[in-house]
Amino acid sequence: MARPVEFDRAEALEAAMRLFWAQGYTATSLSELLVTMGVGRSSFYAAFGSKRSVFVEALGLFSARTSQMLMGSHESAADLAAIGDFFRKTLLEAPKRRVMRGCLMVNTVLEMAEVDEELSAIAANGLTQVERLFERCFEKAQGSGEYPGQRSASDLAAHVMVLNQGLRVASRKRVRRADLKKSVETGLSLLGLPTTH
Repeated sequence: MARPVEFDRAEALEAAMRLFWAQGYTATSLSELLVTMGVGRSSFYAAFGSKRSVFVEALGLFSARTSQMLMGSHESAADLAAIGDFFRKTLLEAPKRRVMRGCLMVNTVLEMAEVDEELSAIAANGLTQVERLFERCFEKAQGSGEYPGQRSASDLAAHVMVLNQGLRVASRKRVRRADLKKSVETGLSLLGLPTTH
C-alpha cells in the first residue's frame, strides 16, 4: 500500500481557507479543494477527515486571524484607536481582491443560515469573539476616562459590529474604496471614535 504524500498541513489549511473565503462552502467542490491544497485524496482524509471538517478548521483560522488583528492594535495603541486601525487594516489598506471577498465568517452566516445551523453557529461565534474585543476596547477607554458617556461598552461594541458586518457585505458589491472609507469614518465619528488616517 502506497504511503500518503507528506505535505505542510498549515499551508494546506491556509490554501483551503482562501478558497472557501473566495467561493463559499457550497460552491467549493472536494476535487477543487484537493488541487488548491496540493493534497492527495488519501492524505486529505487522513489529515482533515472531510470537506466539512477542513471548513470548520478554516473558520477557526480566519476567526483567530481576525481577532489577532484587533488584539495587536488593542495592546499597542490607544484603546479607541484600535477600532479605527482594525477597519483601516482590513478594509481600507487591504488588497482590493481580499476586500471584495467580504468576511468569511459573515459570508458563512449568510450562506448557511437556512442550510446548516451548526456551521452558521460556528461562524457566528467567531463574530461574537470579535465583538467582545470591541467591547474590551470600550471598557478600557471608559475606565480610563478616555471615553465618557452613558452607553454601556456592550451596546457600543454591538453598534460597531453592525457597522462592521454591513461594510463586509457592502464590500462584496464592488463598492468603491472611497465610499467604504466615508462609511467607516461616518460610523466611527457618530460614536465619537477616532477615524481612519
